[in-house]
This record gives sequence, structure tokens and C-alpha cells, in this order.
Amino acid sequence: MLLDPPGPRGKPQGMPHWPYVKAVDHALTARGIPPGTVRASHHGLERGLTTYITLAWDVSRTSGRGGIRLDWEERQGWYYALTGLDSYDVLLYTVVTALRTPVADPERVADVAEDLLRFRRVPNAEYREEWEGARGVWAAANDFRRSRLGLAPRRLPEDGAGSERETDGVQLTIDTQVDTYERALAAVKAAYGRGSQA
Repeated sequence: MLLDPPGPRGKPQGMPHWPYVKAVDHALTARGIPPGTVRASHHGLERGLTTYITLAWDVSRTSGRGGIRLDWEERQGWYYALTGLDSYDVLLYTVVTALRTPVADPERVADVAEDLLRFRRVPNAEYREEWEGARGVWAAANDFRRSRLGLAPRRLPEDGAGSERETDGVQLTIDTQVDTYERALAAVKAAYGRGSQA
């Protein structure tokens, strides 16, 4: 269980991927391998406001001579790091090839973590199960980015009958061979009702 929930100003429930953080933490705790450190937040505008999770086990919690770190980014999926005695001393950092979907099922993430902690290697398997809440994480992350850019959310909370509904979307096609940057930018602004000012 997360004793000190991560997130901006102690409000983890405001993070779009918070349900995924909790599900992964629950799966790890149920196996008796809770991470010693959990970080979850989002990168800034320079990296597209993408959300991330970092789970770390120091040398006292592993079977090797160093620590283990699992990193997740919503668009790229899971990576792992083998670290030295100092968690900032990264000996190896690579993609978790066993997890074949970005929002992998938390039980499969726990499978990978267990093998890393015991043997310092990922299982020789391919897990393609996506977490049942993945669609909600994607939608919440998109709404989070839209709100940070001053745009209305794509999903509205309720349709009067108590269920979520989506607002009308925008479809935009830009031909990179013909359209100039200025024309593409003007089209995006027009599609999102931002006017001609940047």
C-alpha cells in the first residue's frame, strides 16, 4: 500500500494515471515485493506532458549487488534499470521486452518485478494483456493535457443518465509534403477554436 502517495501537492487522485499506480502497487504488495520508492507525476511541456511512474527497490530488497528500478511512461511503456549501491549509478537501462503493451496488466508487471528482484533479469515470456482500466487512463491523460493547454476536456463527466460521454471530436489531416508549418499551425488553432493569436 502506498503510505506516502506521490503526486503534485499531495493530491495523487488528480494525476490521470493514479488508478494505474494503485493497481500496480497493489499487485506488487500482494506478492510481498512492494517497492521502497514510488514516484508518479508528469513531465513538462518539453516532453509533451506525459505521465510517468518510477518504482525502485534498493540493494537491501534485491538478490544482487545493487538495486532495481522500473520506469513507466504512458506512451512508451515499461523500462528497467539495474543500479549499483547508489540508485543513481545506473549499470543497465533498457525496455522491458516481456511487457508488450504500454499499460500492461499489473499482474504481469509484478511477474517482471519478481524475476528482476530474484534473478536480475526479465522473464523469458511475452505478456500482451492490457490492464482493464487502460482506456480510462488514456482518456484521463488526454483530458489532463488538454486542460493544461487551456482546452476543454474531450470527455464530459456525465450525460444526465450518470454515464460518461465524449464531446464531438476534431479530425485534422495535415499533408507534410504540401502544407507549410504556418498552415498546419493555423489549422490546429482553427480546429481547437484558438483564433489567430498564438
